[in-house]
Amino acid sequence: MTGQTIPRGRGDVSWIRARLRAAPGGTVALAALVLVTAFLAAALPRAVDGYENDALRDTLRQAPLTGRTVTVSQDLSRPSDDVKALLTPRSLASTESAFQRVVRPPLALDWKQTVYGVRNAEAIPMSEPWLPRPTGSRDPQATLTAQRDLARHARVITGRLPKAGGEDGVVEGVITDRTAKTMGLATGARLHLPTTTNSDLSLLITGVVRPLDPGSTFWNAEPDLRAPKLVAVPARSGDDPKRYWHFTALIDPDATANLLGLRYGAAAYWHHVADVDTLAARDVSGVRDRILALNSGPDATKLQALTGQSGLTVDEDGLADLLTPFLGERDAAQPLVVIAGFGVATVAAVVLLMAAGLQTARRRAELVLLRARGIALPGLAARLFGESAVVAVPSAAFGLGLALLLLPTERWVPAALAAAAVAATASAGLPLRGVIAARRPRLEQREDLVTARPSRRRTVAELTVAVVVAGAVAALRVRGSADGGADALTAAAPVLVAVLGALVLLRVYPLPVRLLARPAARLNSAVLHIGVARAGRAPSTAALPLLAVLVALTVASFGGSVLAGVAAGRDHAAIVDVGADARVQSFDAPLPAGLDARVRRLPGVRDTAAVRVETGQTMVGTGTTYETVIVDPERYARLTRYIGLGGPFAPDALHDDGRGPVPIVASPKLARELGNGTATVNAAMSTVAARVVGTETVSPAASGSEFIIVSEASVRRVHHATDPADTGATTLLITGTGVDGAALRSVVRDAAPGAQVLLRSEERDAYGTTTALQSGARGVYLAAVAAGAGYAVLALLLSLLHNAPQRRALLARLRTMGMSSRQRQTLAVLEMLPQVLLGAVGGILVSVATVPLLRPGVDLTALAFSTSTPAADVSAAVLRTDPASLLLPSAALIALACAVLAVQAWATGRRGEGTELRIGDRS
Repeated sequence: MTGQTIPRGRGDVSWIRARLRAAPGGTVALAALVLVTAFLAAALPRAVDGYENDALRDTLRQAPLTGRTVTVSQDLSRPSDDVKALLTPRSLASTESAFQRVVRPPLALDWKQTVYGVRNAEAIPMSEPWLPRPTGSRDPQATLTAQRDLARHARVITGRLPKAGGEDGVVEGVITDRTAKTMGLATGARLHLPTTTNSDLSLLITGVVRPLDPGSTFWNAEPDLRAPKLVAVPARSGDDPKRYWHFTALIDPDATANLLGLRYGAAAYWHHVADVDTLAARDVSGVRDRILALNSGPDATKLQALTGQSGLTVDEDGLADLLTPFLGERDAAQPLVVIAGFGVATVAAVVLLMAAGLQTARRRAELVLLRARGIALPGLAARLFGESAVVAVPSAAFGLGLALLLLPTERWVPAALAAAAVAATASAGLPLRGVIAARRPRLEQREDLVTARPSRRRTVAELTVAVVVAGAVAALRVRGSADGGADALTAAAPVLVAVLGALVLLRVYPLPVRLLARPAARLNSAVLHIGVARAGRAPSTAALPLLAVLVALTVASFGGSVLAGVAAGRDHAAIVDVGADARVQSFDAPLPAGLDARVRRLPGVRDTAAVRVETGQTMVGTGTTYETVIVDPERYARLTRYIGLGGPFAPDALHDDGRGPVPIVASPKLARELGNGTATVNAAMSTVAARVVGTETVSPAASGSEFIIVSEASVRRVHHATDPADTGATTLLITGTGVDGAALRSVVRDAAPGAQVLLRSEERDAYGTTTALQSGARGVYLAAVAAGAGYAVLALLLSLLHNAPQRRALLARLRTMGMSSRQRQTLAVLEMLPQVLLGAVGGILVSVATVPLLRPGVDLTALAFSTSTPAADVSAAVLRTDPASLLLPSAALIALACAVLAVQAWATGRRGEGTELRIGDRS
């Protein structure tokens, strides 16, 4: 049949069926690989959606009701017939209906919890003398509110519900039982209501009710409906605070016209609670845009047109403000997940291509024969694609189904696209590799990595990749990631660096192997000589497994660098905030003289430094505010050396010879303002002539960035002060490991009850509180890193399987020549050890290089301090090299490869030489 065209149609189906039956093991392995890969690819976006949605909904549920509410309000202060018409229940319901027609997705509101009504615009004072007054000169204030469906939300305890149209000059209302108890009100009580026309209007309490559902929106959307609130009035300095009671009475919705005659008029409101179970994290930006559009955009114009009312406003301080911090925290956590996802996708794609390459290598003779019999490249590609697709597509669909079933979220399109990408890659891998292998007939020959000479095309391609990587890293360093969260450039940066590292290592790899070959040949041991020679004959296809290993190790170490940077940033912020391992600080008076000695005797305390800190000092001429820190130079220097904050402090710099100005150390800004001459500064409740002898960027004792440090001996010399109130220490800085906070607080409480105790460990724990977004992102990242490590191991195993037949044949021959089992195991390890070491050491080197390259472009501040913002500098929250994440994965990779090779050599010895040697004579 040479030279004839192979018929298509049913023959293709028969050929595919025959090929699948001929290699059932490979078919099952490919199906399992595609299934797992498709499941992971589809699970990643759904897992991200899941933890982000959970975090958003937890945030909304924990927020107060007013924080998750969209409120529409209208000021109705003019008493006219038109305004009265707007206060009717029918008009309020019509406005609510128009608002519901304007609201569009993704803004989701729970219409069942909607509350609307009318109240007086400002609380009015009640002048009845028998009402309670915490501060005698402040009258209690009341708000009259009309909300629909009062009877459905309350149970009447005494009296009856209010009605409209009663006697003239009387507004009927009810109060809750808690309001009645606190304010001393009962059914039948009358309260005078001040009006703008001085007409007689009073509130008649017709009943006392008890809420049926106290936690519902009806009783919580408006303030103080369930119970009165004690309100504090800001007082002038030195005056006692003034307080008054504020309570709310509920009136009939048909009696709202009476509110227009009250002071400041009336206001209508419509409260809409967010539908927590419907809102999704992906829609947060859209929800904010919808709220803004309702207030001052096209939706606001549409609402005005539907209602005919121009005074409607939408409050932006509720739901929109609650979503802003969530967006910032999500943008801070996204880079971790995107980088991990991009890395594991790269490694998975490499593994799929390697699996296709392994199949192509084993079927090379078959493909060449088909070409010799006349099949065209498109026909060959179609057959191989059909063979792969028959296995890959159902497997990917099954993996997608598992992901949709096990990880339920609203969106399914990203998961389907990810699974489709896996199916396409798995289906295209075999035809792509097969067409390349059978494109041109050529003699079969080895392509050793050591002896192969790179072509010009390869050189140009490698230089192109190097330029692209350099440009991407430079762009990331200049632009940074703090302003936009994660994007393609941030995600691809570690992978691009790994690709460049793989190209460099493949260029460098032949050099050490050639250097080892000559001395190994002179040795008497045949094992080492053969092992090095076999290592030099590694195929040039080792680039793919090396790339997979480098990407997996780089992504894993990058995650460790992120976590190490977050931990270091929190540690730095805690030490700057506290100034030591523990801090005792008094604001009103100096600390007792014996407190220092008592604290030193506590377990875990290493040393103490008592200092006096005078805050609120002002520089004459410039107005710069600073702090004066009066210290014992020797003890202060020991403190700074121990905690490592700022530069090493030289105590001799503050040595005072008793003549001339007092030497001081100042912050850089103050040092420039004071100059080199003599200047006047504030110290020990007075002024001191001083000269700057040094600068420090930060002081553990100072809470601000501007300060001066002066010796307490110099202050005593100048002032001759003996009063402890003028020179006594106000702050005690404590160093030591494991300082007992309870014991320290007990001692301080006995000696100085008003002093504040701060512990570095407690401040660190406050910063380290993990939110739902952070824990979710970290969990997904660790899962992605684990998946990437698994694929890297699989790539290594596929690389070992590629040469397994030749390796087994060689070991069988050596066994017939008398080589022992241990020697064969050693030889198998030595053959692949250089390649494994190349991947492990290369992964360490690339990971070490990645951290300084990407450090300026990755901002960890929001990720480190998302729950508690420190008062100190947070510049230490940057990428940091983590030794554990560098060494442990590489060591595990080497150990696994050696174990697999040793087991393979042992298994070869258990089988007959004839069985292994019949595989072929290729070596």
